Amino acid sequence: MLKNSLFLINPQLLLRCNTRPLLSTTSIRYGSSAVITAKPKDIELNGGRQTVKAPNSRKTFLIDSYKHMMETHPVVIFLHYNNLIKSEDHHFRDQIKSTNGKLHKIRNNLFKVYLKNSNQSDPCAPIDSKNETLVKNHPLYPLFTGPTAAITYKDINPTDIAKLIKLLNIAKDKLFVIGAKIDTDIMDPFQLGTFSKLPSLPQLQATLVSMLQMSGGGSLVQTLESSTQKLYLTLKSHEDNIKEPKE
Repeated sequence: MLKNSLFLINPQLLLRCNTRPLLSTTSIRYGSSAVITAKPKDIELNGGRQTVKAPNSRKTFLIDSYKHMMETHPVVIFLHYNNLIKSEDHHFRDQIKSTNGKLHKIRNNLFKVYLKNSNQSDPCAPIDSKNETLVKNHPLYPLFTGPTAAITYKDINPTDIAKLIKLLNIAKDKLFVIGAKIDTDIMDPFQLGTFSKLPSLPQLQATLVSMLQMSGGGSLVQTLESSTQKLYLTLKSHEDNIKEPKE
Protein backbone atom coordinates (compact mmCIF):
# COMPACT_ATOMS: atom_id res chain seq x y z
CA MET A 1 0.00 0.00 0.00
CA LEU A 2 1.29 3.45 -0.91
CA LYS A 3 -0.10 5.19 2.17
CA ASN A 4 1.90 8.40 1.98
CA SER A 5 1.72 9.03 -1.76
CA LEU A 6 -0.27 11.88 -3.31
CA PHE A 7 -2.18 11.02 -6.47
CA LEU A 8 -3.84 13.52 -8.77
CA ILE A 9 -6.46 11.44 -10.51
CA ASN A 10 -7.46 12.27 -14.05
CA PRO A 11 -11.27 12.76 -14.04
CA GLN A 12 -11.57 10.90 -17.37
CA LEU A 13 -10.08 7.82 -15.74
CA LEU A 14 -12.72 7.95 -13.01
CA LEU A 15 -15.53 8.27 -15.58
CA ARG A 16 -14.35 5.09 -17.25
CA CYS A 17 -14.63 3.30 -13.93
CA ASN A 18 -18.12 4.57 -12.99
CA THR A 19 -19.70 1.20 -13.70
CA ARG A 20 -17.62 -0.58 -11.08
CA PRO A 21 -15.40 0.57 -8.21
CA LEU A 22 -11.66 0.24 -8.34
CA LEU A 23 -10.65 -3.00 -6.66
CA SER A 24 -8.20 -2.88 -3.80
CA THR A 25 -5.82 -4.95 -5.87
CA THR A 26 -5.91 -2.51 -8.81
CA SER A 27 -2.43 -1.26 -9.61
CA ILE A 28 -2.07 2.48 -10.26
CA ARG A 29 1.34 3.39 -11.63
CA TYR A 30 2.68 6.51 -9.93
CA GLY A 31 3.73 8.97 -12.62
CA SER A 32 1.55 7.56 -15.37
CA SER A 33 0.25 10.23 -17.76
CA ALA A 34 -3.11 8.42 -17.74
CA VAL A 35 -3.49 8.85 -14.01
CA ILE A 36 -1.63 11.98 -12.93
CA THR A 37 -2.44 15.41 -14.25
CA ALA A 38 0.79 17.29 -13.58
CA LYS A 39 -0.26 20.91 -13.32
CA PRO A 40 1.95 23.39 -11.40
CA LYS A 41 -0.94 24.58 -9.21
CA ASP A 42 -1.81 20.99 -8.27
CA ILE A 43 1.60 19.64 -7.27
CA GLU A 44 3.13 20.33 -3.89
CA LEU A 45 5.44 17.51 -2.91
CA ASN A 46 8.89 17.14 -1.34
CA GLY A 47 8.49 19.84 1.30
CA GLY A 48 6.29 22.12 -0.80
CA ARG A 49 8.33 21.94 -4.01
CA GLN A 50 6.31 22.86 -7.09
CA THR A 51 7.33 21.48 -10.48
CA VAL A 52 5.84 21.69 -13.96
CA LYS A 53 6.01 17.92 -14.34
CA ALA A 54 5.46 15.39 -11.56
CA PRO A 55 8.38 15.60 -9.08
CA ASN A 56 9.14 11.90 -9.60
CA SER A 57 8.88 12.06 -13.41
CA ARG A 58 11.86 11.34 -15.64
CA LYS A 59 11.77 14.87 -17.09
CA THR A 60 12.09 16.45 -13.66
CA PHE A 61 14.84 13.99 -12.75
CA LEU A 62 16.84 14.80 -15.90
CA ILE A 63 16.59 18.57 -15.48
CA ASP A 64 17.71 18.17 -11.85
CA SER A 65 20.63 16.03 -13.01
CA TYR A 66 21.67 18.66 -15.60
CA LYS A 67 21.64 21.34 -12.90
CA HIS A 68 23.80 19.15 -10.64
CA MET A 69 26.16 18.33 -13.52
CA MET A 70 26.72 21.96 -14.49
CA GLU A 71 27.08 23.26 -10.94
CA THR A 72 29.35 20.55 -9.50
CA HIS A 73 31.75 20.02 -12.43
CA PRO A 74 34.12 22.85 -13.38
CA VAL A 75 34.73 21.24 -16.80
CA VAL A 76 31.87 20.13 -19.06
CA ILE A 77 32.67 19.38 -22.69
CA PHE A 78 29.82 19.02 -25.18
CA LEU A 79 30.06 16.61 -28.11
CA HIS A 80 28.13 15.67 -31.20
CA TYR A 81 27.18 12.04 -30.52
CA ASN A 82 26.66 10.37 -33.86
CA ASN A 83 24.49 7.36 -32.90
CA LEU A 84 27.23 5.01 -31.75
CA ILE A 85 26.37 1.35 -31.61
CA LYS A 86 26.47 -0.34 -28.20
CA SER A 87 29.99 -1.74 -28.54
CA GLU A 88 31.36 1.63 -29.72
CA ASP A 89 29.61 3.42 -26.88
CA HIS A 90 31.17 1.09 -24.30
CA HIS A 91 34.59 1.43 -25.92
CA PHE A 92 34.63 5.22 -25.91
CA ARG A 93 33.16 5.42 -22.40
CA ASP A 94 36.08 3.33 -21.14
CA GLN A 95 38.59 5.44 -23.08
CA ILE A 96 37.08 8.68 -21.77
CA LYS A 97 37.18 7.28 -18.24
CA SER A 98 40.94 6.78 -18.67
CA THR A 99 41.23 10.57 -19.11
CA ASN A 100 39.35 11.05 -15.78
CA GLY A 101 36.17 12.03 -17.59
CA LYS A 102 32.64 10.62 -17.69
CA LEU A 103 30.29 10.52 -20.69
CA HIS A 104 26.62 11.51 -20.36
CA LYS A 105 23.99 11.47 -23.11
CA ILE A 106 21.90 14.65 -23.29
CA ARG A 107 18.25 15.16 -24.15
CA ASN A 108 18.43 18.46 -26.00
CA ASN A 109 14.92 19.75 -25.31
CA LEU A 110 15.27 19.23 -21.54
CA PHE A 111 18.79 20.66 -21.43
CA LYS A 112 17.48 23.77 -23.17
CA VAL A 113 14.82 24.04 -20.47
CA TYR A 114 17.58 23.93 -17.86
CA LEU A 115 19.64 26.58 -19.71
CA LYS A 116 16.64 28.89 -19.99
CA ASN A 117 15.90 28.51 -16.26
CA SER A 118 19.49 28.17 -15.06
CA ASN A 119 19.29 31.37 -12.99
CA GLN A 120 16.38 29.94 -11.02
CA SER A 121 17.00 28.09 -7.76
CA ASP A 122 14.73 25.35 -9.13
CA PRO A 123 14.76 25.09 -12.96
CA CYS A 124 11.82 22.66 -12.80
CA ALA A 125 9.49 25.12 -11.08
CA PRO A 126 6.71 26.89 -13.02
CA ILE A 127 7.68 30.44 -13.92
CA ASP A 128 6.14 33.47 -15.54
CA SER A 129 7.28 33.97 -19.14
CA LYS A 130 7.86 37.64 -18.27
CA ASN A 131 10.32 36.70 -15.54
CA GLU A 132 13.43 38.86 -15.99
CA THR A 133 15.76 36.14 -14.69
CA LEU A 134 15.07 33.87 -17.68
CA VAL A 135 18.18 33.31 -19.80
CA LYS A 136 16.88 33.94 -23.32
CA ASN A 137 20.20 33.86 -25.17
CA HIS A 138 22.44 31.43 -23.32
CA PRO A 139 25.77 30.99 -25.22
CA LEU A 140 25.42 27.19 -25.07
CA TYR A 141 21.90 27.17 -26.50
CA PRO A 142 22.89 26.95 -30.22
CA LEU A 143 24.91 23.77 -29.60
CA PHE A 144 21.90 21.55 -29.02
CA THR A 145 20.61 20.92 -32.55
CA GLY A 146 21.55 17.25 -33.00
CA PRO A 147 22.48 14.15 -30.97
CA THR A 148 24.49 15.52 -28.06
CA ALA A 149 26.60 14.16 -25.21
CA ALA A 150 28.60 15.76 -22.41
CA ILE A 151 31.89 14.76 -20.80
CA THR A 152 32.41 15.96 -17.23
CA TYR A 153 35.60 16.42 -15.21
CA LYS A 154 35.88 17.05 -11.49
CA ASP A 155 39.10 19.06 -11.83
CA ILE A 156 40.42 21.66 -14.24
CA ASN A 157 43.42 19.92 -15.79
CA PRO A 158 44.54 20.86 -19.33
CA THR A 159 46.47 17.57 -19.54
CA ASP A 160 43.22 15.57 -19.28
CA ILE A 161 41.65 17.72 -22.00
CA ALA A 162 44.66 17.16 -24.26
CA LYS A 163 44.28 13.38 -23.83
CA LEU A 164 40.57 13.64 -24.61
CA ILE A 165 41.13 15.65 -27.79
CA LYS A 166 43.67 13.07 -28.95
CA LEU A 167 41.12 10.33 -28.30
CA LEU A 168 38.35 12.18 -30.15
CA ASN A 169 40.61 12.61 -33.16
CA ILE A 170 40.48 8.81 -33.46
CA ALA A 171 36.68 8.81 -33.15
CA LYS A 172 36.45 11.29 -36.06
CA ASP A 173 32.79 11.91 -37.00
CA LYS A 174 31.49 9.55 -34.30
CA LEU A 175 32.29 12.00 -31.50
CA PHE A 176 33.57 15.54 -31.88
CA VAL A 177 33.67 18.66 -29.71
CA ILE A 178 31.08 21.38 -30.32
CA GLY A 179 31.70 23.52 -27.22
CA ALA A 180 32.69 23.51 -23.57
CA LYS A 181 32.28 25.14 -20.17
CA ILE A 182 35.53 25.66 -18.27
CA ASP A 183 34.73 27.04 -14.83
CA THR A 184 32.60 30.08 -15.75
CA ASP A 185 33.91 30.49 -19.30
CA ILE A 186 32.23 29.16 -22.46
CA MET A 187 34.67 27.98 -25.14
CA ASP A 188 34.41 26.88 -28.76
CA PRO A 189 36.46 23.91 -30.06
CA PHE A 190 39.39 26.14 -31.10
CA GLN A 191 39.58 27.82 -27.69
CA LEU A 192 39.37 24.43 -25.99
CA GLY A 193 42.30 23.21 -28.10
CA THR A 194 44.35 26.24 -26.99
CA PHE A 195 43.41 25.59 -23.36
CA SER A 196 44.53 21.94 -23.63
CA LYS A 197 48.07 23.11 -24.45
CA LEU A 198 48.46 24.99 -21.17
CA PRO A 199 50.67 23.47 -18.42
CA SER A 200 48.97 21.51 -15.68
CA LEU A 201 48.22 23.18 -12.35
CA PRO A 202 51.18 21.49 -10.54
CA GLN A 203 53.49 22.68 -13.33
CA LEU A 204 52.19 26.24 -13.01
CA GLN A 205 52.65 26.10 -9.23
CA ALA A 206 56.22 24.83 -9.63
CA THR A 207 56.96 27.63 -12.09
CA LEU A 208 55.58 30.24 -9.68
CA VAL A 209 57.67 28.89 -6.79
CA SER A 210 60.76 28.93 -9.00
CA MET A 211 60.11 32.56 -9.94
CA LEU A 212 59.66 33.57 -6.30
CA GLN A 213 62.94 31.90 -5.37
CA MET A 214 64.82 34.12 -7.82
CA SER A 215 66.40 37.32 -6.49
CA GLY A 216 63.47 39.55 -7.40
CA GLY A 217 60.93 37.07 -6.15
CA GLY A 218 62.87 36.51 -2.94
CA SER A 219 62.76 40.23 -2.23
CA LEU A 220 59.02 40.19 -2.83
CA VAL A 221 58.55 37.36 -0.33
CA GLN A 222 60.70 39.19 2.24
CA THR A 223 58.69 42.38 1.71
CA LEU A 224 55.42 40.54 2.22
CA GLU A 225 56.75 38.80 5.33
CA SER A 226 58.16 42.00 6.78
CA SER A 227 54.81 43.76 6.35
CA THR A 228 53.15 40.98 8.30
CA GLN A 229 55.80 41.16 11.02
CA LYS A 230 55.50 44.93 11.29
CA LEU A 231 51.73 44.67 11.59
CA TYR A 232 52.09 42.09 14.39
CA LEU A 233 54.64 44.20 16.28
CA THR A 234 52.45 47.30 15.98
CA LEU A 235 49.39 45.48 17.34
CA LYS A 236 51.47 43.89 20.10
CA SER A 237 52.83 47.28 21.14
CA HIS A 238 49.32 48.72 21.19
CA GLU A 239 48.12 45.83 23.36
CA ASP A 240 50.99 46.40 25.85
CA ASN A 241 50.20 50.12 26.08
CA ILE A 242 46.57 49.32 26.95
CA LYS A 243 47.54 46.86 29.66
CA GLU A 244 50.16 49.04 31.41
CA PRO A 245 47.75 51.59 33.06
CA LYS A 246 45.66 48.78 34.54
CA GLU A 247 48.72 47.23 36.12
